[in-house]
Amino acid sequence: MPSVVMLPYMIVELAAYGSVSGLLANVKMPTILKLLIAQVAGRGLRAVAICIGAYAFGSPVNVSVIWTSIVAGLPGLILQWIILPLFMFWLAHKVNADE
Repeated sequence: MPSVVMLPYMIVELAAYGSVSGLLANVKMPTILKLLIAQVAGRGLRAVAICIGAYAFGSPVNVSVIWTSIVAGLPGLILQWIILPLFMFWLAHKVNADE
């Protein structure tokens, strides 16, 4: 579990995931590509938020903190790569079967 200190940065990341996913919802492209775009945007905005937070509190921007947060989240990202496309495939077939 991440510490409470990381909560504001996680909020920025999750908001980016939701926003980018919503913007890509009706775009014709593979689900995995949409997922990767949302994840890169979320992680990128989280890194920017960490830099802004460090600057606001007068701390030097530490690249190792950003890198550690990315590496710590890799298992969750990989799990999303596996589960979300499978779920979308199942959902699409379920909707088509009900029609």
